[in-house]
Amino acid sequence: MTATLILIRHGRSLWNDQNRFTGWVDVPLMERGWLEAEAAGRLLADYRFDAAYTSHLQRAICTLQVVLRANRGGRTPIFIPAPDTVPRESYQPNSDEFPAFLHVTALAERHYGDLQGLNKDEVLAQYGEEQFVKWRRGYDTPPPNGESLKDTVARALPYFNTDIRPRLARGETVLISAHGNSLRALTKELEGISDQDIIKLEIPTGVPIVYRLDAAGDALRIVDKQVLDAG
Repeated sequence: MTATLILIRHGRSLWNDQNRFTGWVDVPLMERGWLEAEAAGRLLADYRFDAAYTSHLQRAICTLQVVLRANRGGRTPIFIPAPDTVPRESYQPNSDEFPAFLHVTALAERHYGDLQGLNKDEVLAQYGEEQFVKWRRGYDTPPPNGESLKDTVARALPYFNTDIRPRLARGETVLISAHGNSLRALTKELEGISDQDIIKLEIPTGVPIVYRLDAAGDALRIVDKQVLDAG
């Protein structure tokens, strides 16, 4: 059984541009981010999606909506909030529709705690390079009142395994619009990347990453990987 998993980091946000720690602060896309989402939509226009997922943060939700608006796959997305978030209807999508799950906090960005809103250059100058690198790129060192990448992996992977992996096992095409660190968590699992190497992985904004997966059995084996960059 071959499945398709598409990962896309949200388009560039206002605080990406201002070099500030964003985390769970609900910062909007900047103009460049909207254009990146539109370009991604064109690249993915002919995919026929079976399900889509995104976090509770607007920059990821907006990216997903722009991508889906451009889709010519012939099915209508029905937006469904994650359980226990906001009121939801009992309606289930029919064969001409597919669910697009919103407000999935398991897929949210790493929470940067007390660093959220601060300029990265100013944090570097105040705390020094060693501490800055541990907070920003260390695998298991959280900033004060925040999460490490290890913590992000610990909340993203269980959701992936219980809610998304079964769809892939059925050969479905799944789209995830999320964030740099939650996508690092999923990529770590998919590609078997070590704790030491995953912190070096850069995921560009607005660029779809398409995996074709052999989903036979319990393991997901990568058959092909494409990075769809509009240039």
